[in-house]
Amino acid sequence: MSRSSITKQEELTQISSYVSKLIKSKFGKGPETCYTSISEQYIVVHIKKFMTKIECELTKKEDFETAIRIRSSIMEDLLDPIQEMLEETCNKQISQLYQDWNFFKNTGVLLAVVKSEQKFEGENSLEFMLLRNEISKQSEFYQYQPKEQTFAKIGEKIYIIRSAGYLLPIERLLIEKGMHILEERENRIRSRYDTNLYRFNKIIKNEITDIFMIWNYEKDESFKIFHCK
Repeated sequence: MSRSSITKQEELTQISSYVSKLIKSKFGKGPETCYTSISEQYIVVHIKKFMTKIECELTKKEDFETAIRIRSSIMEDLLDPIQEMLEETCNKQISQLYQDWNFFKNTGVLLAVVKSEQKFEGENSLEFMLLRNEISKQSEFYQYQPKEQTFAKIGEKIYIIRSAGYLLPIERLLIEKGMHILEERENRIRSRYDTNLYRFNKIIKNEITDIFMIWNYEKDESFKIFHCK
């Protein structure tokens, strides 16, 4: 089948199927569901119900940190072939491919950032203005405000918020010296967002089922992904 004859839905199905099979080949078990969404800026692969026996044992002991470290380390070997497949299938260049996992809910996400010369400002709707204000309130709790925020929405289910320029000077210095000390803050931010989930639900008039968070300290940028019901 030529690329020109592939429909959008077939493209999405092809990506989801490839990711599922690749995960299964590496872990011995694949996800129960794998769903792909695409916009001009991002490709999002939402993964549900995928956990190996050792991960099950670790989560039973509430050792989520070890489970995430093992999963992320093994997945690193799969990111390059997944990125190559995404670029070939979607005819887009990918600048970064990220992963995040939630062992409480047995879900995960792959986020591909599309390389583009175009500067995306995000939507200027009331919904996004309210989201921006709420995110600013959450950021104030940790005494930092990102210098830049952009918003994207894929369909009715996925919101992506990119923040940049949020590192404090001392944090940047410590990271440059190889002292990655921000993991505890990441956990506190995740917990705070979970606690205040109802505030975001009220803004978008939908139920958020998953919040994924990704930090890239080298680029001083982060992504929050809201996946709705």
